[in-house]
Amino acid sequence: MRDVEQDHDEETPYECFACGKVITAESHPENCQDCGGEMRNRLTPLE
Repeated sequence: MRDVEQDHDEETPYECFACGKVITAESHPENCQDCGGEMRNRLTPLE
């Protein structure tokens, strides 16, 4: 797998592990605005 360089000035999609809500943001949100669950960067593959 190759590393993906991200431009931190661009918005990135984040997904909530708990409820599945997807948002776009310039910086990593700590928790989901709807349920408080942990958010993950959708551009980073899950193992």
